[in-house]
Amino acid sequence: MEESDNSRTRARSDSQPQSPRRNRAASDADYISPTRATGADDGQSNTRRRSSVASRRSGGSGVPSLAPRTTLAQRTQGKFTLAGPDETPQLRLAQEPFVQPGYADLNPSYEQPSNARPVWSLAKPLPRVVRPGMVPTKEELLQNLANAQRPTENSQNLGLDVNANDLEQGRIDKTTDPRKMAAQVEDARLQRENNFMNKILTGDGTSVRQTSRMSRTSSVRGRRPSGWDLPQDQLSTVQEGDSQDGEEPDERPVGNERMDTIPENVDLGQRLDELLDAPELEKAGYPEDLHPLVQELVEDEVHNNHTTWSVIRTHHREALAEALGVFVQLTMGFCVDLSVTINNQGNPNTTDWAWGLATMMAIYISGGVSGAHLNPVVTMVLWFFRGFPKAKMPEYFAAQFLAAFCAGLAAYGIYYQAIDHYLITNADTGVINSFVTNARETWVDAGTAFFNEFMGTAFLIVTVLALGDDQNAPPGAGMNSLIIGLVITCLSMCFAYQTGAAFNPSRDFGPRLALLAVGFPSTLFTDPYWFYGPWAGALSGGFMGAFLYDFFIFTGGESPVNYPLERTQRAMAKSGMKWKRRLHLSP
Repeated sequence: MEESDNSRTRARSDSQPQSPRRNRAASDADYISPTRATGADDGQSNTRRRSSVASRRSGGSGVPSLAPRTTLAQRTQGKFTLAGPDETPQLRLAQEPFVQPGYADLNPSYEQPSNARPVWSLAKPLPRVVRPGMVPTKEELLQNLANAQRPTENSQNLGLDVNANDLEQGRIDKTTDPRKMAAQVEDARLQRENNFMNKILTGDGTSVRQTSRMSRTSSVRGRRPSGWDLPQDQLSTVQEGDSQDGEEPDERPVGNERMDTIPENVDLGQRLDELLDAPELEKAGYPEDLHPLVQELVEDEVHNNHTTWSVIRTHHREALAEALGVFVQLTMGFCVDLSVTINNQGNPNTTDWAWGLATMMAIYISGGVSGAHLNPVVTMVLWFFRGFPKAKMPEYFAAQFLAAFCAGLAAYGIYYQAIDHYLITNADTGVINSFVTNARETWVDAGTAFFNEFMGTAFLIVTVLALGDDQNAPPGAGMNSLIIGLVITCLSMCFAYQTGAAFNPSRDFGPRLALLAVGFPSTLFTDPYWFYGPWAGALSGGFMGAFLYDFFIFTGGESPVNYPLERTQRAMAKSGMKWKRRLHLSP
């Protein structure tokens, strides 16, 4: 009797129509590798699993769920880490809002993948981009293709007997002779670059870009292809270890075999001109320091433009979001400092917690649009070490400094009467210290103040890059903002006593101008701390922190620490020549 009830329940649930979002999630949860989907038994078990998933999801329509309970270990598949279990289809469905039919037709950007364009955000893992220093130039590529070498030529010249497959996959043994490791690294890099460029030149570049884009539409690394990626009738069964008819097994170069070369019917010069020429980089709307191979990511973005203002906002949305985030963060920070100072009963930890929570709010506000850098040091570090387009940097800097100036004026206006009453019986030092940073005590000399800002900013940048590294231990969705807020709280408790803990040039410079505008003395700029603390100390500390993280931990190629120095110098020289042409400084 119980078995028949289960059958009727499964039949009812299978006959009910489901939305595409639900069908997609169910297929994703029930995916079985084609290499394992063999035999009638497997097909039956797959059907049973689909029925159970459908019955579990039919609970909202009034049909009771009879699916067996699962343990926490089964749901997480044993993947317990300090960052929490992996996201599941059930968790994704629980976070999806109701979408009325027709909404996406009128607002097409809503259905655009969240990672359709790179966003260097503090709210989620940082993007992986192809930088100019990672890819050979046109001249280097033509030279390599004309003089194709053996896959392990450099290693063999030093008497090493290594496997080309091992080198390409990065398996290089450590030896006491650095020259031997360097030779193997050179062979491995040449193999990877030539294989990549061969795909591009032979017409596979579009598929490479599409595959790269599709693989990042989910925030979960290494996601298996779901059932909705391909129609069911196009899925085929392949026996393990065998190749399909007419298809050669995958072979990679080993020993002294030569690497694959470009077919003779491909015009290398023309193909390279299309892919790598400078005019392609200078098209309007293209970030000029992204490689041409990834320009399509920017070109395919979809927008909702319903009004004239929406068009203006589309072209400046990142800067506007950055300004709003900075304004909220600094206004709340200045206000809490004023409330503690004027009240004369505050605890310094109160301001530390408030600054951390204000930073968290700012990242939630603008993290998905501008990335919520909130700090020129963060913007510069992400440009140099992670490929943030430098064409966007002036707009970001303007937004950060202007918003800081406005936040200073807004906080002063809110507390104007309280400040006026406070100054009747107190010196203006407390009010000034509520807005700007400086050496708080007479015994804090320039060297101490400098290294106070240097170390605090270095620790901040190390943490930001660690949270943005998807190969480290990135937190779950939405947790980056909270964690960075707690980091700001901790750093303020550690470093605010001596200088006020700026870690940010705009956070100090903007309110200085605001206080100067409302009548405070010019001594705000006569003390040289305003330069060597939040400017020199924060900038040098930020770059040192980024270098330390990349030197000790990060393995991605977009960091200049991880590819040869001559590549970095070449990329910078090429960028300098480009700007000279634009400014008409070169013949």
